[in-house]
Formats: sequence, structure tokens, C-alpha cells
Amino acid sequence: MIRATAILVFTFSLIVLNSSAERPKKEDASNDQARMIGAWSLVSTEERLTDGTKRPYLDVGPKGKGYLIYSADGHMCATGMNPDQPAWKDGNKPTDAEKLRAMDGFFGYCGRYEVDTANQVMYHYPEVALDPSFVGSKQKRPYTFDEDLLTFSDREKMPGVEGYTITWKKMK
Repeated sequence: MIRATAILVFTFSLIVLNSSAERPKKEDASNDQARMIGAWSLVSTEERLTDGTKRPYLDVGPKGKGYLIYSADGHMCATGMNPDQPAWKDGNKPTDAEKLRAMDGFFGYCGRYEVDTANQVMYHYPEVALDPSFVGSKQKRPYTFDEDLLTFSDREKMPGVEGYTITWKKMK
């Protein structure tokens, strides 16, 4: 009887310890989703090139400005621009060159999103975008949190580019 009781107590202890060990992971996962909700301001962008050098994203430049917004109902919007772009001489009638320069210094898309908390990956599903080839795509964004910073970082498939890092700061 004592042996059976000891086995039961030991088994019950293992079950309790195992379930309490799992609880923080599940709580962290739901916290990740909750932490995403809100508005984020662009801090920095970086592309790591295959020759070992680094540069900011070409479309936003070294002082890029942008916003990333996640809603609780599963929608998102991301925009960014190069603030060093010169203003159009005539805001009502920009030249073709001014339009192209503005387009090269901007990114923007909105749509749905999902968070795969187990793998720390965010997926964006653009439904509207400056770049028409983005519409209907699945954009993988591996993420990490560091206090009020959200960082996306991954390998890249572009020629000459090895990987990227984009850092956003939660707005208060």
C-alpha cells in the first residue's frame, strides 16, 4: 500500500510539474499575439549583403520613417518612406520623374495577418499594395521582442542580399 501510494504521489507530482512547465510557453504564445496589437514606428532597416557589408533598405534610406499597425481582428497595414525625398515642385502636377522617385522611396501594403507563436513567425497576407506582385502573397516575418521593440529578421532571396532586419518600436 505504501509503495502504491508513493508511486501515485510521484506520478501526480510529475503531471503537476509537467503541466506547470508547459503553462509559461502557452502564456508567452498568447502574450506574443497580444503584444503585436497596436501601432509601431519604424526604428531601422538593414540588409546584409553577400559581400559582408550592410545597408539600409534602399526604398526608405538611412532615416526611414514608417508605421506598422496590427488590429485585434487580424488586419494589418505597413508603410514606410524615405523622408529625404525632395518635395514635388507642383504638388498638383508632379513630373513623371518626381512620381517615379516618390515610388522608389516608398513601400506600403495592408491586409490580413496571422501569428505562428510556436515558431515565432508572423505572416502578412497583402490585399492592397504599392507593388502589385505583393497582392495575394504570403509574407513570412520571423520575429523577436525586446521590451518595446519588435524585430523581423530572416534570410533573403534577392541577388546580392543575404538577409534583412527591420526593427519597430511600440507607440504609446
